[in-house]
Amino acid sequence: MKRFALTAAGLASAAIAGTSAADVTIDYDTGNLAGLQFVAVDLSGYTGTLTGMTVVTNFYASLSSSVWASDFLVAVSNGTAGVSAGGYNAGFGFTDLGGFSWSYSFGTYSSYKAANLDMAGNSGALYLANGWSTSPGGSWSGSVTLHGLTAVPAPGALALLGVAGLVSRRRR
Repeated sequence: MKRFALTAAGLASAAIAGTSAADVTIDYDTGNLAGLQFVAVDLSGYTGTLTGMTVVTNFYASLSSSVWASDFLVAVSNGTAGVSAGGYNAGFGFTDLGGFSWSYSFGTYSSYKAANLDMAGNSGALYLANGWSTSPGGSWSGSVTLHGLTAVPAPGALALLGVAGLVSRRRR
């Protein structure tokens, strides 16, 4: 019986880790970003291989601004390398996945970019930027879906699951 309780706790831990495989969707609102300004989102809680990203954005700029929706620059880094898409004349020096073929006008846009980036280092970041260096400002809001990434279960959660298995055994 003791062996069963420990095995069940171990299998449950493996099942949680195994079923956490899913794409990660991050909602964002950049606020007004002038040229070369960016917002960073910590990705240290995720692992896997980034196979692509779907970017959905609602674009708005002041009427006096000449920034375009396609000036939006989206990048993912694993801490040592990265991939980026969009932007006009600015970037992060990562592998370029190509620009967005969006209009200059206000509205909602969506685009998918295929990628290949190993996030095993578990220390990455998502960058959302105004990729036109002399832009007076623009605002983007929406979501980025990172395909192929999984949430890393917190070590404490797995430990609690193991303790729960032992406690349930003790009660019998």
